[in-house]
Amino acid sequence: MTASLVAIAAIGYLVFKQQHEDNLADTRRQGVSLVRVLAGVPMDQLVPGGEQQSVLNVLRHGANSDNFAYLSVVANDGRTVNEVTADGLLVPASEIPTEPASWLGERTHALPGSGDRIIEFHAPLLDDGELQGFVRLGYRYPAFGLGLSQVPFLAAVALPVFLLVPLFYALLRLEIKPLRAASDEIGRVMDGQSFQRLEIAATGELGDFMQRFNHFVERAGTKIGELERDQQQLITSTKLLTYRKNRIETVLETLPEAVLILDEAGAITFANTKLASMFNVSQERILSQAPPQWCDNPDVLQLLSKLNRDGRGPTFNDTIRFSLNTQAEQSIVTKTYPLFAPNKPSSAIGTLIIFRDETKEALARQARSDFVAHLSHELKSPLNVLSLYSETMLSDAGRSEEFRVEAANVISEEVSRLSTLISGLLSMTQIENGSLTPDKRLVKLTDVATAAFDEAKGLATDKKIVFRLDVPREMNPVSVDKDLIRIAITNLLSNAVKYNRDDGTIELKIQETDDAIQIRVSDTGIGIGDKEAAKIFDKFYRSSDERVQAIGGHGLGLALTKQIIELHHGSLSLDRDREEGTEFIINLWKEAVSVRQAI
Repeated sequence: MTASLVAIAAIGYLVFKQQHEDNLADTRRQGVSLVRVLAGVPMDQLVPGGEQQSVLNVLRHGANSDNFAYLSVVANDGRTVNEVTADGLLVPASEIPTEPASWLGERTHALPGSGDRIIEFHAPLLDDGELQGFVRLGYRYPAFGLGLSQVPFLAAVALPVFLLVPLFYALLRLEIKPLRAASDEIGRVMDGQSFQRLEIAATGELGDFMQRFNHFVERAGTKIGELERDQQQLITSTKLLTYRKNRIETVLETLPEAVLILDEAGAITFANTKLASMFNVSQERILSQAPPQWCDNPDVLQLLSKLNRDGRGPTFNDTIRFSLNTQAEQSIVTKTYPLFAPNKPSSAIGTLIIFRDETKEALARQARSDFVAHLSHELKSPLNVLSLYSETMLSDAGRSEEFRVEAANVISEEVSRLSTLISGLLSMTQIENGSLTPDKRLVKLTDVATAAFDEAKGLATDKKIVFRLDVPREMNPVSVDKDLIRIAITNLLSNAVKYNRDDGTIELKIQETDDAIQIRVSDTGIGIGDKEAAKIFDKFYRSSDERVQAIGGHGLGLALTKQIIELHHGSLSLDRDREEGTEFIINLWKEAVSVRQAI
């Protein structure tokens, strides 16, 4: 009954809604057409007096609409010079459109007091292209609801819907009757705890269901008998497994790793003494208490909870890493392995979890993570600057020539910074991977150093730094990779320029000793402290000194320089005996010294 009422209401609503929309569309068409006609009539024929009064009356009766509200002629100054209204209705006040684009249009009013909505169409009255006034034509907003004329239609729709209700109810009762009988029979079987056939007369799909159900009952009874026969075999197998379990536990106690064993349900059945020592608890506590009572590590608890919740053997990928609270620097890794029955290799009977100390591997992974984090930061900073200046240049603020020059200089600097960073990273990666082989040739080291020296002088024009070059006039060629050695010298000189003071001094000195060709780069800058000296050759390391932080850099120059020199079997060191500034010393060992060091 409820469904039929809802259906009738929905049908009626859709019909009335469509009728309401049709009435509204008809009102708009009639209003637009009539107001256009009135706009073409001269205004002197629409003002009161004589036959002019009949024009509005004729148009009013010609509207042929029960929703007609009013027809009004308004002068240019807003005065109403003529109007015709429906009985008991007043023309609502309205402002005269001032813009030509809004002279012809439609708007909605609410009648004072009653609140009824009015759709008004207005058009200008023109005389030789000049505005004389406006004509306003109003209709009541079509009502939405059920009228007396629509009652027969609604009754005709409701009657067949109501007639279907008793027919559907009778058919439903007829179909449900066998199902009720089947439910009663199944309840009797459940109360008696016995399996037997259900004798119910049924046809069609219900008859097929009862036949399949009786077949299921017969098979279930047979299966129960088989399970009872297997019970004794299971008891024997359990005793054998217990014996083997004791033997395995003895072996596991001798292993150097901490071991934890769970059964097939995820419950802890064994923990060796090394695991108890790792978590600083007793073996009895691990076996008798829930994991949250003896372990406070969330990763281990999550793993144990997962194995207990899933109730299935894990895969070989179930691995976690964590640090013990008692030793923050100690990293523990777990490996889980499913345990299978010997006679059923596909059936898991438990889980073996091995806890192994992996501190060294964890430190290596942390170093890689730090490298990626530093690299991301160094790449993001210049990209943000490039994005900011490019967006500003596209705005109004970027039109000035002064700003464009500044932006071009900044963009050039940031691009150069990115290029240097990427080139350094590529070189370091190739060196670390062993894919970069130095192209050693006999070159004049003084020429290479002089070229790098001249390049560095161009970087210090704004600091007025004094440059000094001390190289021997005659020097034997050296077997090195010319490009790599120049990069190393350039990195040292550029650092000397960046971290030097105004009016400071930079000196590049090359000298030959009995053991090596020695290159010294010194400056009078801010210097390097003893605590920082041990880290300056680490990738991405930068001093926390405010003076250093105020100068741009990415912390790769010294690390790359050290790798280049070591690739040439040389050494790079910092002279810590200086009281002012910094001095780096490159030793390119001679062949005899290199052989002696290798031996």
